[in-house]
Amino acid sequence: MSSLAAASAEIAAPRGVRRRRRKRVALLLLLLPGAGFIALAMIAPLLQLLLGSLGLTGLGSDQGFSLAAFEAVLANPMMRDALLFSLRIAAATTVLSVLSALALVALLTLRFPGRRLVMLLYKLPLVVPSLIAAFLVLTMIGPGGMGARLAAQFGLGWPALVHDRAGIGITLVLLWHQIPVTLLILLAVVGAIPLDLIDAARNLGATAPSVFRHVILPLALPGISAAALLVFIDCFGAYAVPSLLGPAYPQALPVMMTTEFLERAHWQVASAIGVVMTFTTIAVMVLYHRLIARADRTPAR
Repeated sequence: MSSLAAASAEIAAPRGVRRRRRKRVALLLLLLPGAGFIALAMIAPLLQLLLGSLGLTGLGSDQGFSLAAFEAVLANPMMRDALLFSLRIAAATTVLSVLSALALVALLTLRFPGRRLVMLLYKLPLVVPSLIAAFLVLTMIGPGGMGARLAAQFGLGWPALVHDRAGIGITLVLLWHQIPVTLLILLAVVGAIPLDLIDAARNLGATAPSVFRHVILPLALPGISAAALLVFIDCFGAYAVPSLLGPAYPQALPVMMTTEFLERAHWQVASAIGVVMTFTTIAVMVLYHRLIARADRTPAR
């Protein structure tokens, strides 16, 4: 009997292996359309960008494999200044957007007259294109704009808020769009927090600021990090607003990239700039996620 049981087990084992393999093949076939779409829409352009930066594909790739484009980008002080300028604009917009959205979330958690009007007004910038917002800012705070003319009536000077090296005009336009987007995400995250926790904190005597700081804010931290990453990536790759309101030097990195392949036909250099931007974004994302994970592991005092 033992020999028959062993023989049947040996026969059943290959059948089980074949059955599992068939299930895996079926699962892969089911995932193939979605995975193929992701590969075609995301991986293929990034691969094309990388190969183009190495001179292996695209226009001007007859010379073959070369790192000359990366040397031209990394050794060029204009490119380094453009990278730092884009990082500074993206970081400033991200911090100001998150802080402003958090302040508005704290305000909107309270009941006050006109709350519905505020909930309506903050969504208006979402339907205004960035280019139109840039023109509005240009006519209001630019040279010869409404602010400059009003200051001239009182004999006052007007600071350079547009086309300045600090990027104030760019930051204002980006904030015009990013604050409502960030607020929309944070309101959804805060709305998903169980009301029992908030009510329990209030029943224990916690004030509204304490509830927001010790209950709502820690629970909304994943949403805050996601919103911050989305804002940073969007602002770091912004082209329209920096090209219109940015200074002649330093230019934003996307503007430099567009200039390289549209005006100078340096496709390999433009691809190298795109690779640098992509890896910079990935590095910021990894660093941010590590900081968030470390904060989650740190015991509360």
